[in-house]
Amino acid sequence: MNTPFFMFSEDQIQDFANKMYERAKASFESQEGAQQEVPILIDDAAKIINLTKPTIYGLVHKNKIPYRKKGKRLYFLKSELIAWINSGKRTSKATLNEKVDDFLFKKRFQ
Repeated sequence: MNTPFFMFSEDQIQDFANKMYERAKASFESQEGAQQEVPILIDDAAKIINLTKPTIYGLVHKNKIPYRKKGKRLYFLKSELIAWINSGKRTSKATLNEKVDDFLFKKRFQ
């Protein structure tokens, strides 16, 4: 049996490696996109954000919390709930005082 033997230049090998990398990357990204986050129900959402169900219903009614509705059911995404909690970060008094001092210091020398 004869085994074929091929000679490639360095550029051809690099092109081949780049093409294989792009194919692998595209395949990985398509698999990553297919793994969507599973929606959770209000009971699980209440446990995650440590609020009661009536409180969550009130926030949904006021459109203050991210949610989805299909029929009569409410659905939430864990990542959106965590992002919603993180968006409520408040600045401490010490940080505010520092900002005021910096502003006044800059204004004084202008």
